[in-house]
Amino acid sequence: MIGSHLRGDPAALEARAAGAGAGMRRRARQRVQAIPAADLRAIGFPAMRADASRFAAPTLQRAARVSFARRPGGTPTAGDARLAARSLRRVAASFYRNANPETAAAVLEVGLRHPQELARVAAAASYAEVAIDPRPAFRILVRALRSRDLLVRGVAAHALAHLDPRNPALERLLAPRRRITRRARSRTSTIVHGTWARAWSWWQPPGGDFWKYLHDNVDPDLYGAADRFEWTGGFSDAARALAGTDLHEWVDAHGLDGLDLFTHSHGGSVAMLATGAGTTVGRLVLLSCPVHWDKYRPDFSRVTKVVSIRVHLDLVILADRGGQRFSDARIDEHVLPIWFDHFATHDPDTWESFGVSAML
Repeated sequence: MIGSHLRGDPAALEARAAGAGAGMRRRARQRVQAIPAADLRAIGFPAMRADASRFAAPTLQRAARVSFARRPGGTPTAGDARLAARSLRRVAASFYRNANPETAAAVLEVGLRHPQELARVAAAASYAEVAIDPRPAFRILVRALRSRDLLVRGVAAHALAHLDPRNPALERLLAPRRRITRRARSRTSTIVHGTWARAWSWWQPPGGDFWKYLHDNVDPDLYGAADRFEWTGGFSDAARALAGTDLHEWVDAHGLDGLDLFTHSHGGSVAMLATGAGTTVGRLVLLSCPVHWDKYRPDFSRVTKVVSIRVHLDLVILADRGGQRFSDARIDEHVLPIWFDHFATHDPDTWESFGVSAML
């Protein structure tokens, strides 16, 4: 959140979205909700302006009135973790009382050593923008790519891809997964996974938990054959553009025009590009989709219904530097009473608890 405001992401996103609609009909000129004001009010986040100031770690520790034993690495020392846990609330309160680049950066300096991995990764995602020496943040993000926690891994991957897109630690997230399924082809729907998720199990037939939930509870004809669609999951416009073309060709080759698409994260961007290439879609379901209206939006003439399901202040979307919500009457937007968790929208328990199927 701090990095997003210091970079000026909200204003930049809204300006690009407005520019994208400049030549369109009036009803189609839409603005993205980069960070909804109601969410900021709910957490009491103070107003901040974009600022490019950078600070040395000793300066930030003096501002935070802490003295850590060593520079942060992948994990903090036990003593530094205890000090960070004791200090963070006080340092954050100082930032809330007097929001400026230095007090904001001091919060991040302390957060890099917090005992909770997600707190360290969230701080590291913004630290590179405020620190003279950003290397500690890089070490934390690279280590977090091996985390067992999906949210930690997702925030780290998106942040690192912006800061160091050629980092070799990102490459292993793009490796394909062996396809093992004997299910017959379907003609009604398929899943489009998002960035880094090519090898993750949740969307894969026949045993992935979300695939199985959709198949058993939403659409028994969900595509499950071995030649299912997948893409590299690369974090770039080029990777998504290629995937959009590939999805269009896959649908065409299988004679599946009009199918429903259940998409997660930038899988929604891929699906929207496919509609621009000519793919006809029934329901386009966008789960936790980052909003980049100037680059990715559906061809509404080729989609029967667009439904967006998301959470409040999605941390991965913040790291992606995308908008949090669509602002288009043609997209049926649902915000679940969940905060921060990018992956909650493909969790079967979330679908059961909040009746997501009825929103489609």
